[in-house]
Amino acid sequence: MYLIKTFEDEHSCIPDGYCTVIRGRIIAKLALNEIRRDPTLKPKAMQAKMEEKYKVIVSNDQCRKAKQQALRMVQDEHDEQFARLKDYKMEVIKCNPDSTVELGTLTNESGKETFDRIYVCLAPLKRTWTAHCRPIFGIDGCFLKSNEKGQFLAAVGRDSNNQLFPIAWAVVEVENTDSWLWFIQLLKLDLNLLDGTGFTLISDRQKELIIAVEQELPKVEHRMCARHIYGNLRRVYPGKELPKDLFWAVAKSFNVGEYEIALKQLKNFDVRVYEAVLLKNPHNFSRAFFSSTPVCEDVSNNFSESYNNTLNTAREMPLVEMLETVRRQAMIRMDMRKTKAFRWKGKYSEKVANTIKAEKKHLFECRVIPSGNGIYEVGENNHPHTVDMGAKTCVCRRWSMTGIPCRHALRVILKKKLDPLDYVSHWYLTSTWRKQYNDPICPVNGINFWRSSGEATIQPPPRDVPQQTKQQKKRIKGKNESPQKKNKGKGVEAPTKKRVKLTIEGKTTHCRRCGVGGHNSRKCPNHGCPVYRPRKQPSGLSQDEGPSQASQNSNLG
Repeated sequence: MYLIKTFEDEHSCIPDGYCTVIRGRIIAKLALNEIRRDPTLKPKAMQAKMEEKYKVIVSNDQCRKAKQQALRMVQDEHDEQFARLKDYKMEVIKCNPDSTVELGTLTNESGKETFDRIYVCLAPLKRTWTAHCRPIFGIDGCFLKSNEKGQFLAAVGRDSNNQLFPIAWAVVEVENTDSWLWFIQLLKLDLNLLDGTGFTLISDRQKELIIAVEQELPKVEHRMCARHIYGNLRRVYPGKELPKDLFWAVAKSFNVGEYEIALKQLKNFDVRVYEAVLLKNPHNFSRAFFSSTPVCEDVSNNFSESYNNTLNTAREMPLVEMLETVRRQAMIRMDMRKTKAFRWKGKYSEKVANTIKAEKKHLFECRVIPSGNGIYEVGENNHPHTVDMGAKTCVCRRWSMTGIPCRHALRVILKKKLDPLDYVSHWYLTSTWRKQYNDPICPVNGINFWRSSGEATIQPPPRDVPQQTKQQKKRIKGKNESPQKKNKGKGVEAPTKKRVKLTIEGKTTHCRRCGVGGHNSRKCPNHGCPVYRPRKQPSGLSQDEGPSQASQNSNLG
């Protein structure tokens, strides 16, 4: 309770912005939300915000200490969230029913549970991919940048506009065979992959991942990322300038004929590089040997790499905050893509319009000869191509691989005055595009609304202890380097002489009490004698000479 004894309603003083009540902890509470959003906020920026928002002047030192307190408060919140991971799992499943959230823990020597790994596959993403997305997905991993020090694994698909569509993600301690087996087993159950028949997977040449895929999805079409293979070749032959066009001509060949021509050109360039490419098994990274079932011509895992790039900020955050940021990004992406899909008025997505526009540039190089029963011979640069309009195939395999008519099919379509959109795969329909973003991700409540699971809490990770930085030593200069300092317009200054301190070595000390040499006043054996005060010496007597023996005797007597 407070009792007000005096109240001054009118003030004659002029406010100067200084307040003794504003201390470091109060500044930390006022700036907590801003520091939570931006932990790199500078003390000078905090000063400016305090003066602008609250009209209070604080010092740089106060803001520096307040920032440290605010960071400790934020870390306490993150530790509490980490300890309640089991409650967070229940909240995610409650807000998004049928979601899969698997949490793995270990028991340390003290008997407390510690974090091992977590897997998240939200129900809207799971339902949408299995019902409306092409049967192709990419898997990749990247490092975390926080003090948890782990690996972030993600599975990403393609939507009808050929943009990335996140499916599931996980955080593990180490990217090894056991972690990949665990991730793929859960992903196989959520997406109903069975043995992998009819599905396509794209990944890099990570050994543990290849082993896990062979065990869990033996029938899946496993494409290797051509960009990683090209990077490995550049490391094997660092002094050899491997032209990009030669390698990518091999990887992007749609048929065996183009593949053999490109491979021959690579062999003429360098036999060793040619043999190294064959050792990588081109059947895993060349379009000439890919299945047309997923209706996707990707030879690299760029959409997974692009997804990892969108998580750069999230990977620097603590575990729960990172998982929530990834979920929020997916929720925002679903809403933005839904708006874009419903604004698009075409029958098929933007991807189709752009591809047909690019293929139409080569139409006048083609000549059509009808054969009957919907089969045509289309010549391009004196190379005939067989086009079957009924089966929607062309010998170049571009139509069946992409699901969009190639230049040879477009030449026949335009000659017969047909609509090219009638020969596009149903995977690119705008209606399918809208269905992919019609099932939104529901929000997840904050920690104050999490219900207790009743299980033991998880031990939070140890905090980083800031180490004192060593002072940088100055570089030792050479003998002939900067011997003298020069001032502009003043000429060369003479070097200053080094002051030498004289020692008492070789000199005899005298007692200031009795005047006898060989000891000092502390160790004087002549107790009770008066303090010796030497007489003033005449000007002709040297100062180095000691007192005369007669004067010493007179003082002793």
